Amino acid sequence: MERKGHILVVEDSTTQAEFLRRILDGEGYRVSTAPDGTIALQQIAGERPDLVMTDVVMPGMNGYDLCKKVKEIAPIPVVLVTQLFDPEDVVRGVACGADNFIIKPFEPAFILKRVQEIFLKRDRELQGNDLSITISDHTYQINAKRETILDILLSTYAIAVKKNADLSEARDELYGLNEQLNEKNEALKSEILERERVESALYEAHRKLNLVTSITRHGLLNQFGAIHEALEYTERIIGGDTASAKESLKIAITGLERAIQTTRFTQEYQKIGEKTPVWERLINLIPPSDEYQIRIHADIPGDLSIYLDPLGEEAIKAIIGDAVRRRAETVTITYEKMKDSSVIIVEDDGIGIPEAGKEALFSYESIPGRGFSLFLAREALAITKITLNETGDPRQGGHFEIHCPAQVIQRTSG
Repeated sequence: MERKGHILVVEDSTTQAEFLRRILDGEGYRVSTAPDGTIALQQIAGERPDLVMTDVVMPGMNGYDLCKKVKEIAPIPVVLVTQLFDPEDVVRGVACGADNFIIKPFEPAFILKRVQEIFLKRDRELQGNDLSITISDHTYQINAKRETILDILLSTYAIAVKKNADLSEARDELYGLNEQLNEKNEALKSEILERERVESALYEAHRKLNLVTSITRHGLLNQFGAIHEALEYTERIIGGDTASAKESLKIAITGLERAIQTTRFTQEYQKIGEKTPVWERLINLIPPSDEYQIRIHADIPGDLSIYLDPLGEEAIKAIIGDAVRRRAETVTITYEKMKDSSVIIVEDDGIGIPEAGKEALFSYESIPGRGFSLFLAREALAITKITLNETGDPRQGGHFEIHCPAQVIQRTSG
């Protein structure tokens, strides 16, 4: 490759010097380097380059001083490589005799264009031509005085600096607005999620209201029917078989008791969904052992909170109550984090539950004598999409699993 000219790069940064050398060498220029102004002057004294490209900020002699000394030696073109932020820098560079500037950070194509312009200018001066400038393939003859040209350049530079400052300010403002928008988006997402939870809970409440109406009607009609038949029979045999009358009255009383229990149940059931679900610490839902005369071991994080209907807080107590009825001595409560959900496991060492009887545990027909039943526990948890099932081995006691979707269980602080 034919070399186009000799360029001396003066740069105290080895990395920057090598970067410039590679760019220029790849374009066919012969390149030498110097780490500071003193060594650069020594090299120029030995062999004059066609162009000096120097950094401005260097230890010892800066780029402005080096430019002056180079011009004192010979009319060698000098290009200053710097970061220009003030018109005074431009004036200082022109005053020391600089022929052009390269602004950091720079692109290889820009450097090569500036170097090419320097060499073209040198060739025109050698030919004695008037000052001409080529822009976008058009050549313009310049007849203005140096002062006029300098005033125009400084004015243009000042405008560019102002536009750059305005652009930076607009960018910072845009960044701030974007941050605010992100915060509002997060708040909106949280509000939408909370609204979806409330709407879901409201839907469940309506569904349960319809169910409780059906349960009430069915239960009361059955019991009142039994009472009616027993009383009719008693009326027919009054004065006759006293034993049969007593038995009939006993049936009527039992029917009334069941009707009362059904009514009380519907009273409890109606409370489910009446209030907005709340976040509650899971550890607070576990009763002390002495409340049931049973050992309770809980291995769950203390900062774990669960989002549930207020009546859902009684679910674990209902499970423990069922374990007591099955003669359990120990209940163990653990927590497992899964991919898209979490599960709370309540195990006991009581009598196992046959497969055929597992679902019957959660039937409203098994309510009498059970207080806050497993049926009510399951219904209350379902308000926030939490499920409750018994999945244990019939030979190894109870094994209840409370499955919680990811959005209703979380770690909290404080």
